[in-house]
Amino acid sequence: MTYRAWQVKQPDEQAAARLANAIGAPLLLARILVVRGMSSPEQAMEFLEQDAPLSDPFLMRDMDKAVQRILQAVDEEQPIVIFGDYDVDGVTATALLYSHLRGMGANVRCKLPSREEDGYGLTNAIVEQLAEKGYKLIITVDNGITAVQEARRAKELGVDLVITDHHLPGETLPEAVAVVDPARADDTSPCKTLSGAGVAFKLCAALDGCEPELLLDFCGDLAAIGTVADVMVLQGENRTIVKHGLYALQNSERPGLLALLEACGLGDKPVTSESISFAIAPRLNAAGRMDSAVSALQLLLCEDEARAQQLTDQLVASNIARQEAEQRIMAEAEAQLAADPARQNDRVILVWGEDYHPGVIGIVASRLVEHYGKPVIVISVQEGEGKGSGRSVPGFNLHKAISACGDLLLRFGGHALAAGLSVKEENIPALRKALNEFAAREYPVLESPPLELDVTVRLDTLTVQEVEGLDYLAPCGNGNPAPLFLLENALIEGVYPVSDGRHCRLRLRQGGGCLYAAYFGVSVAQLPYQTGDRVDAAITLSIYQGKNGPQLSGRIRELRPAGLPAQTARQAALFDAFLHGSKLPDRQRQELLPQRALIVTLYRMIQKGEVWAQDLQPVFAKLGPENTGRILAGLTALTQLGLVEICETGGAKKYAPVPVAQKQDLFSAPILKALEA
Repeated sequence: MTYRAWQVKQPDEQAAARLANAIGAPLLLARILVVRGMSSPEQAMEFLEQDAPLSDPFLMRDMDKAVQRILQAVDEEQPIVIFGDYDVDGVTATALLYSHLRGMGANVRCKLPSREEDGYGLTNAIVEQLAEKGYKLIITVDNGITAVQEARRAKELGVDLVITDHHLPGETLPEAVAVVDPARADDTSPCKTLSGAGVAFKLCAALDGCEPELLLDFCGDLAAIGTVADVMVLQGENRTIVKHGLYALQNSERPGLLALLEACGLGDKPVTSESISFAIAPRLNAAGRMDSAVSALQLLLCEDEARAQQLTDQLVASNIARQEAEQRIMAEAEAQLAADPARQNDRVILVWGEDYHPGVIGIVASRLVEHYGKPVIVISVQEGEGKGSGRSVPGFNLHKAISACGDLLLRFGGHALAAGLSVKEENIPALRKALNEFAAREYPVLESPPLELDVTVRLDTLTVQEVEGLDYLAPCGNGNPAPLFLLENALIEGVYPVSDGRHCRLRLRQGGGCLYAAYFGVSVAQLPYQTGDRVDAAITLSIYQGKNGPQLSGRIRELRPAGLPAQTARQAALFDAFLHGSKLPDRQRQELLPQRALIVTLYRMIQKGEVWAQDLQPVFAKLGPENTGRILAGLTALTQLGLVEICETGGAKKYAPVPVAQKQDLFSAPILKALEA
């Protein structure tokens, strides 16, 4: 588990009260606005009610050239092909631009790459294939900014290329008719965080010669889906696009989207940015992950209700297959790590296996990062070559780490938090070693960034009306997260299983108020807290319609013993650094060296079944937060001596004693010898 400090903002309560009175807002909403830097009525009302204006598309570099060439192709009825990508942003960008060009009377077709056969982006083979079919103009969406060789090949074949993208360019731009990308160093347009669909949306407005706002009712829904799915910052122009796009989505007349909303259980419910992130986008993405993204594109363009239902059923089936593949790979990865516990202590975790589905390994890597709190790379091996997808944690540059091991790799790319690579199967063990040597050298002590919470709340003063007022913050997402609250010193009054026992729900009481809060991904057996315990909870709040009207509901992000200080996270990071070879000064080593009495107490807790391997925070709280590092060292020593092991019972992983024939000298454990040295 990742042990990290919690950082809760402290609002100026007087300023919040003044703001609430000035704008007529609930106090809870005003407190959040204040801690997010909007303490004046003018700032607050601009954020809550006014849309950021959408800038002139022609402020984007080369937009004029792109429009001129596309209009020429439309006027002369030249065959045009839109080349997109297989993720949601690429698919929605393709659908958006295709629909618009068809409406203009263009002779236009679409092409999406195959994740397995083509890989990401434009290739020489695809350019040659399109040229052979007679296309005179290729327009890329959500890709193309690094297609330098491909642009050169298109020029050789007499095919014009218009690139629209939002990714970072390389040192050299492609030689194309136009390269429209707000990330260009010489682009002076104001919005640098548009998605691929957002750039396509701006291109459509430029083609029409109209203000972008006039197109929001017609294609804002597709632009919003692409923006949210690609986790773009929901501020400024993106916030305007998503806000109006959600309204268009809620009132959509597209048969494909209507069928998809129904399949997601959103047919008669409000559609939010969270609906896109957790319901719509995963189903659209499943097509490109498991087979071909073409079915997702066809659904978005579909005009027949019966056909839309067929395509939706295909996406639902693909999503189920994706979930099953994800669960299988996750189980195999966990089994690998359980069979070789030393790998769990790696600073960068590598797992690999035969024929892992390449469309799923990135998701599995993300799940493992959530579980272990450290960078993870999952590699699928096929015919002697491994293709890997990695995810990282804030503060650890995964791309830099992989670059340092470039001599072991066939190909690699990505950025600080996500990267991909190809490697020969025989080099994978060496890659694991090299990555961890890099991590120990460059990141000797890696503390997880703190969990940031907006404000503290109390259940005995919280009202339905206050929580309803949080809707004014929508749309929420990257750059404008849903509010996260701190609930301090709450009493657990009950613990209940949810969804066949896969999750649990807690009844929390604070003074005269109580709240039911779901804790997803944690079963009753896995929860190291019991009825009667006092906890701090990091929660989000919402409203549901109960039998007696609207009721408060919570969702737990993290849970810890009440009052657990931040020093536990620092000591856990310090111990992890020492475990991985970092040289610590004597004073810090002494902070980690346990006394015999502490280890004995810890062992007795293990005998009683009181030490959950997946969350040691209750142990830290009981034996003293100042002993966090010593507790971790003691557990490591007991494990090294074969006195304890991790056993799984009913889904819960606990430390359990191992029967031994004779007594062991505790301080003969390698970890304790190293600390004493």
